[in-house]
Amino acid sequence: MAKKRGSVSPLGNAPGSQEAIADSNKNQIESLAKRLKLEAEKSETPLDEVLSKHLGVVSVGQSKIWTLKSGQKATFTPVTLSYEQLKSNTVVTFEINGREQSLLTEESLQDLSTLDDQQFYPAIGRRLADNKIDVLDGSRRRAYVLDKGGTINTFTMLVTDDEITLSDAKALATSLQSVKEHSLREIGLRLERDKETYFKEYGEKLTQAELAKRHGLSQSKVSKALQAATVDNDLISVFPDISLLNHSDYKILLSTQALLGDQLCDFTEDLKSKANELKIAKGLIKEDLKDMLSKLIANESRSFKPSVDKAVVTTLIKFENKDQFARKKVKGRNFSYEFGRIPKQIQEKLDTAINEVLSGLEN
Repeated sequence: MAKKRGSVSPLGNAPGSQEAIADSNKNQIESLAKRLKLEAEKSETPLDEVLSKHLGVVSVGQSKIWTLKSGQKATFTPVTLSYEQLKSNTVVTFEINGREQSLLTEESLQDLSTLDDQQFYPAIGRRLADNKIDVLDGSRRRAYVLDKGGTINTFTMLVTDDEITLSDAKALATSLQSVKEHSLREIGLRLERDKETYFKEYGEKLTQAELAKRHGLSQSKVSKALQAATVDNDLISVFPDISLLNHSDYKILLSTQALLGDQLCDFTEDLKSKANELKIAKGLIKEDLKDMLSKLIANESRSFKPSVDKAVVTTLIKFENKDQFARKKVKGRNFSYEFGRIPKQIQEKLDTAINEVLSGLEN
């Protein structure tokens, strides 16, 4: 009896065949998705209606067509993500969204407790090349749902599969900015990133006036935001909700930072345990807790006594010339390398090696 044709992959069991088949299937899915979208547009049938009727995809409303800053139009389709999909298939790009995710604490998200019962507004996102969704607006809502660890089952979004430029994505994220304004520090961090990117691209530094014009801010706001961005992360992390910090608070923190210098790391480690005790014992509202923490920092910085740990010095190589040296010095969480009477060509090689290692941290 002749074998049934068409049921065996032409790749057989060749090495890599399963991966090739999977890639082929993925390409077919992407092709079908594009065709489905095109046919829906031709028939003037909302894409969410097609998905709901034929694929059972839950929708949160009608698709929306928005005109972006460049004049390009993009279609945003309603989707509902499960908790697991939200966790594994969504990302937040700080340069676009502008919300520093590491600063989204349980306390700073308390105003979103209505999400426990209902999500009134969908988040907004764009589909990336790797099929993940970049959250343009709604990163706080996303963080709240993720922090709940699955007790909130779904998360609704409007997502575009259209390719949109970085400039359009930034402008859209800014225009959609939801209820809670970005903190002074988040604005400062975004300005610092913009300065770095501009310098790498054009080899010139942006002035505060230029930054103000690029971001639609006053020069005063730019100056205050850049100051807020220079406060040490460890010192900032003492506060459960940095949106409550104003310019005066940041000035106090910068003064504390300048006063303590190299002792800052030891100080913040000691401060965090006392701050936690204060949070638990007092049961204060966020605004009062912020004021108490500010006073605690001011008082502790005046009386702080650094640890007497001595620096640990390690010789990297011994030279015959006693005036030559190469050593590493470690004290607490800080370390440094020290060299004496090293030839210029060796210095250049060390500079190159260090730059290569540090540039890898940016990726």
